[in-house]
Formats: sequence, structure tokens, C-alpha cells
Amino acid sequence: MTIVFLKEYLEDLYEGKTKKHKDFKSNPALVKQYVKTVNKLKSVTRIEQLYQIKSLHYEKKRRKLKR
Repeated sequence: MTIVFLKEYLEDLYEGKTKKHKDFKSNPALVKQYVKTVNKLKSVTRIEQLYQIKSLHYEKKRRKLKR
């Protein structure tokens, strides 16, 4: 799966460039978990595999979306 980062600081965080962002420097466990989750998403080849990763809390759509 291709991951597109909409915010630059999230991409920097994934690449290990936390020196710019003091908020994430103080919590290395948060950074480690974020990188782990992004790697899980990268390894998925089909959407059905997302159902198996319980930590993502992936749910089915419950009602019709308005158009």
C-alpha cells in the first residue's frame, strides 16, 4: 500500500527526523508506535488484510452516506 503524508512533520517523524519537533522528542514510545503502525499499513497488499489488524479499529460502514 502506498502511504502519502499530507503533513510534512508526520513524514519527518516517520523518517526519524524528530529534532525539529520538540513535542515528539520527549515521547519516544509514541514515535516508535507511529512508525510501527505506518509499517503495518505499508505491508498490506489488499484492503481485506486491514480487518485482521485489530489495533486499527477498522469498522464497516453502518449506514448510507449522503451524497
